Amino acid sequence: MVTNVEPLLRLPKKERMEVAERLWLSVADEQRMLVPANHKNAINERLTNYKAGKSVPVPHSVMMKRLRAQ
Repeated sequence: MVTNVEPLLRLPKKERMEVAERLWLSVADEQRMLVPANHKNAINERLTNYKAGKSVPVPHSVMMKRLRAQ
């Protein structure tokens, strides 16, 4: 078990987010993760809106820049 996370908690927010993302990706098993019905519904609704031209996708790189800037 990790006993000294204090140095990580003192990192700037952007760097803490990067550490959290890397940790999550190191343990996430996307093939076995259950997706709640309301999440599936939201995805289907967004896909329908996209196909109908009602929404504009944002590239992952752009979204990550926006999130990291907050």
